[in-house]
Amino acid sequence: MRPEYDGVKFYSVNDWSIGENLEKAASLLKAFNEDEDYTDVNRVIELYNVQELINSGVYLKSWDENEINQYKKLCIPLTKILGKFFGKINDENFQQITRSVCIGYVEDYWKLVVKFKVFKRVTGEVFSAYINDPETTLWFLLQQEELVKCYGKELADIMRISQQSPRLIISKFLQKHDQKCSYYFPKELEPSEYEGILQNYVNSDMANLNHLQLLVYAQSTKECPISDKLRLSAKRACDSYWEKHPFTGVQIGYGMGVEFADVPEIKKVQRLENNSYKITYDIKWLLDNLDYPTILNNFRYIFEQFDDCWRSTLVSVKSQLGIFERTLSTRGIKEFIKGNHFNIGENLSTMQVQGCYDILKCNGVRLEDVMKWFFEEYLSQEFRANGFRFNSPSEGTTMVEKCRTIASEMDGVLKQFRMYVQDGEIDRELFEMSSEHIIFSNLSGFVKDKYAYANSEDIQNEQFLLFSDQSHLCYIEKTKNRYKRFCDLLIQEDIVLSDFFEYQQRNIRWLIEKGIVIEQPDGYLKLNGPKAYILKDLYDHDVICPQYYDGEMKRIIDEWSGNGDLRLESSLFSEPEQDYLNYELNKSSYSNGLDLRNKYAHSTYPENEKTQFVDYVRLLKIMILVITKINEEFCLREDIKEIYEKMDNI
Repeated sequence: MRPEYDGVKFYSVNDWSIGENLEKAASLLKAFNEDEDYTDVNRVIELYNVQELINSGVYLKSWDENEINQYKKLCIPLTKILGKFFGKINDENFQQITRSVCIGYVEDYWKLVVKFKVFKRVTGEVFSAYINDPETTLWFLLQQEELVKCYGKELADIMRISQQSPRLIISKFLQKHDQKCSYYFPKELEPSEYEGILQNYVNSDMANLNHLQLLVYAQSTKECPISDKLRLSAKRACDSYWEKHPFTGVQIGYGMGVEFADVPEIKKVQRLENNSYKITYDIKWLLDNLDYPTILNNFRYIFEQFDDCWRSTLVSVKSQLGIFERTLSTRGIKEFIKGNHFNIGENLSTMQVQGCYDILKCNGVRLEDVMKWFFEEYLSQEFRANGFRFNSPSEGTTMVEKCRTIASEMDGVLKQFRMYVQDGEIDRELFEMSSEHIIFSNLSGFVKDKYAYANSEDIQNEQFLLFSDQSHLCYIEKTKNRYKRFCDLLIQEDIVLSDFFEYQQRNIRWLIEKGIVIEQPDGYLKLNGPKAYILKDLYDHDVICPQYYDGEMKRIIDEWSGNGDLRLESSLFSEPEQDYLNYELNKSSYSNGLDLRNKYAHSTYPENEKTQFVDYVRLLKIMILVITKINEEFCLREDIKEIYEKMDNI
C-alpha cells in the first residue's frame, strides 16, 4: 500500500489545478533550505514538480517581476538535490525507496530514475524482485525506453505471466488513443507470444468487454498477429457475456421514422414520445416530379444528404461526437469513429433512399435507370462528356446479383471519370484493359485546390479554443457556466481581458496575436468575423471548400494556405467522404468496415435476403453520392470556364 502525500503536482499549463499548485510551490520555495538533507523520496519528487511548474512560464497574476525572478533563482539548486538523492539509490535501498513513492508521483519517479541513471546501480535480480509483486504497475515502467532496454529479460519474463499483459498488448497495438501510445515492449518478448497471452485472457473470467470487442474487429499485423480463431473466440466470449449479464441499468432510447404522405409542406418533423422523431415527406411532390433531374436533386434539397457546398452530410466528423463518445469510448486503432449523430444519419438516409426507391418503383420509375440516364445521357447532353457507360442491375436478378452489379459499376464509372479527367475522353479499349483497384484518395477531379484542411497546430488550437465545449476559456466569474463555448461568450457578452484568470489570458493573448480575437480600443473583446466563420466551417465539417468562398474570406483562405495553416487538395471526394466510402465498402482502412463491396465480390455475403436488400439500398445511396460529386465537378469546371472566358474578353 503506497503512502499518501499531498504535495505540489504539475500536470500541464492548461490544467485547472495550476493556480493552487503555484501557491503551494511559492510557499515551499520561501521555506526552502538548500543545505537540508532530504531523505523522503516524496519531498524530493515534489521539488521536481515545483521546478517543472516554475519553468512552465505560467505564474499567478499577483506575482510581480521580482517575485518571478526570485522563484526562478530558488529553483536552480533543486536539480543538485535531485541528483544527490537519486545518486544514492542502489541494490540495498531500491525496494524500500521505490515502494515509498506515493501514487501521484510514481510516473515522475521513473522519469527521474532514468534521468539520473539509477538503473546502472540496480541489478536485474533486485529489479525482478520488485516487478514480480502483483501490485507493481507495469505500464509506468514501460513508458521509459532506457529502462525497458536495460531490464528487457526481466520485464519479458513477468509479462509472460502477468495479468496486466493482455491489457498492455491491447492498449499498445489495438486501441486508439488521443495521443501516441508512449510505452515500449522488451524485444525479448516475441510478437508470436501475444496470441497465447490474449487467448488465455479471452478464456478467463477477467476479460473486459471493451477489450473483447476490440479483439473481434482487430486486424492482424506484423507487430501484433491476430488469428481468425482468436477473433472468433473473442466474439463468442462477448455473446456469452451478454447472456450472463443482461442489461439492468437505465437506458435512454431514441428512434427515427420516415413517412411519405400527403402533407401541406415538403418536409415535416414531429417529436414523438420516448425521444423519437418522425419525418414526413410530401408524397405529392415526389409523384408530381418524376423527371430524372428532380429525382436526383431531391437527395440534396429534400433529403439534405448534401450541404450548400455539396459536401456529403452522411460522413462522420469529430465535432459531432459527444463528450462521452470522445472520452469514455474504447476504440480500435483502425476503427471508423461513429457516434450517435452518425448512426442516426446513417439510418435516416437509408430509410430515405429505401422509401424513394419503393415509391418510384410503384410508379414505373427505377432508380437504377435514373443513374444510367445520368452517365449515358445527361453528361453527354449537358457537358459534352461522351463515352460514359453504366450497366444498371436488371429487374429480374437476385438481390445478391444486384449488389454485385452496382458495386462493380460503381468502380467502373469512377475509373471512367478518372480517365476523362486525365485524357479528356474515354478510350473504351484502354478502359477495358484496366484492372487497377479504385483507391478513393487517389481520385482527382477537374477543380484545382477543391478542398482545404487544417494543417498546423495553430489552426487546430484556434478551433478548439473557440468552439469546443472542452475549452477552458468559456468560464469566467461574471457568467459562471452559462456558456459552453468561448465563441458564444464573446458574441453574447461585453468582456475584457481582465475578466479572465491568468492561465486563460495566455491563450486569449495568443488568439489576439493571431488576429482571431480583436481587442477593441475600449478594451472589449470580439471575434474577427470572417476568420471565425472559416474556422467554424472547418470545425463543423473537418474540411472547407474554397470554391464557394469569395471576397475577404477567400483572401484569408489563400493567406492561410500560403503560410501552411491550411492544406489544399484537388481530390474528387473530401477526406471525410473518402473515410465514409472506405468504411461502407471495404475493410482496407477500417477494421469495423461494413465491407459492402468486397463481401459480395468474394461471396462472403449474409444469406438473409432482408439484410441483402438493406445492403443494396446502402449501395444505391453511395452511388447517389458518387453521381452528385461527379456532377459537382462538371458544374464547377463550367463555372471556371465562364470566369476565364470573361477575363479573356476584358
